[in-house]
Amino acid sequence: MTLLNVLLAAEAGTHAAAHGSEPWPIVGVFGVDGPHLLAQIVNFSILAIVLWYFAVKPALGTLEERTAIIEKGLADAADAKKRLAEAEKAAEARLNKAADEAAATLAQARAAAKQVVEAAKAEAVAATAEVVRRGQEAIEADRRRMQVEVRAEVARLVVETTAKVLDQTLDDAAKARVNEAAAKSLAR
Repeated sequence: MTLLNVLLAAEAGTHAAAHGSEPWPIVGVFGVDGPHLLAQIVNFSILAIVLWYFAVKPALGTLEERTAIIEKGLADAADAKKRLAEAEKAAEARLNKAADEAAATLAQARAAAKQVVEAAKAEAVAATAEVVRRGQEAIEADRRRMQVEVRAEVARLVVETTAKVLDQTLDDAAKARVNEAAAKSLAR
């Protein structure tokens, strides 16, 4: 046997002799007093109940509230991320649509500008053709007028020359015959 066991056995014997016979001999070995133990159990139970209702229960309630708030915050953050992603997709779609519309508008503007340029070219060609036609008509009118003037001048000169050659003055009927003959010969 060890020394510790011997000492414990000796102490138990002296303690048992001092306290007499107890219903639970182990209680006597450890020096537990029944009424004090009962008072400590009652005090501990009251303390445990008071702590449960005034400290632990409110702390657990606060912890549950904070947990609910955190969970709600996490759910809101996840929802916000989802809405942000959707908004970014919608904004990108709108930007792509605007770019497509801008490209289409630019293509339409280029086509319209090309049509305007082509119309202006056609109008300029038509105006040039009109100016050339009017110029040709004016030249032709001038040529006819000059031919008429030249014929009249030639006829007058023929009449004057004929009058000088013949040394006589021609009457109007003779002048008309000479003019017609000169005009026919010039027309050929």
